[in-house]
Amino acid sequence: MERSKPRKYKIAIILPHFYPYVGGAEKMFYDLAVKLASAGHRVHVVAEKVDDEHDGRMEFDGIKVWYCRWASAFGHPIPRQKDIERHIKWCNIVHTSIFTTAPVVSRLAERYHKPSVLTVYEMRGFKWFFTDSWYRAGIYFLVEQYSCRQKFDAYHAISDATAADMKKYAQKKDVHRVYLANELGNETQATSSFSLREYFGLKDEFIFLYYGRPGKTKGVQVYEKALEILKKRGALSRKIRYCFILGKEPAGPRKDFLRSLKKAGLSGYVLIRGSVEREDLAEAIKQADCVVVPSLTEGFGFSALEACQSGARLICSDAGSLPEVVYGDCAVFKNRDAEDLADKLFAAAAGDKDIFRKIPEKKFTYDAMFDGIMEIYEGIIK
Repeated sequence: MERSKPRKYKIAIILPHFYPYVGGAEKMFYDLAVKLASAGHRVHVVAEKVDDEHDGRMEFDGIKVWYCRWASAFGHPIPRQKDIERHIKWCNIVHTSIFTTAPVVSRLAERYHKPSVLTVYEMRGFKWFFTDSWYRAGIYFLVEQYSCRQKFDAYHAISDATAADMKKYAQKKDVHRVYLANELGNETQATSSFSLREYFGLKDEFIFLYYGRPGKTKGVQVYEKALEILKKRGALSRKIRYCFILGKEPAGPRKDFLRSLKKAGLSGYVLIRGSVEREDLAEAIKQADCVVVPSLTEGFGFSALEACQSGARLICSDAGSLPEVVYGDCAVFKNRDAEDLADKLFAAAAGDKDIFRKIPEKKFTYDAMFDGIMEIYEGIIK
């Protein structure tokens, strides 16, 4: 008997943000959309307008994208139903993510009887109170609850930690875990002549490297406290530098962090530079003596995984999914414990290799991510 050809779907992906917005979540959906299109599926993406270059209807990499001018509140776009409705009428499957697009997509998918999927990158629950004032944390908690409790045919979590939090905080039982993909080593093979030491103006100093956003959940405040502890111990040295490659956004927390470092008298030991191209970042990671990921919460942990894929030694917290994704030479400290982090930093700089555990390699491939998402689609269609 002749095997039937795989069915081709019309898929509407409705998101708060999309390419060229920079973030692990946006990269996941961009990679997924391109892969779906290359497999013969028709893909419509609807998202907030990011910049003047990406506005209105556009088409690239086989996908059709509608960039819409949406108002924002607390940094999150508020989608308009009229921008979304016709795409949900058109599709066989509708896929969205938290936070602001979930309610309108859930309502329209139910109205037009369309199979629907919600992707949840991270559910913080009471962990909101780790980083925000009680009233802000309370608002965020309620918004998250409202978003994640919307009715969908399938719920996709990007890690076991996120799936567990979905079951705990949103009372969702049937949650599908499909890891995100990252193949840094395959993407950046000998394409950059970047020098980390030149970028920071260093010679033979021991380099601890942090890179990414300076947001509160990324743990930069815990890192700063650990450095203050080392300073009190008299354990800071000019032969050891704590280098940060920081994005410009969020601008407020970045400015607060720089001001706090200066006030604590750490400026002579901490060096801050701006973001670099992805190929250069891969080289920077490889050239660092040790990478530090002090996150308070992590739905997946791209920064930690990229360090592992580059072969760098890693010091990271045990927050969220980090224990799931890290491998290689890793030293793990207790989440939010600045004393424990200070101990790990001191030992690493002193050449104590015993603090690093050797964890077997883990794979997070694009094929596995695509196959996992397609399995969810097939399940809700059937």
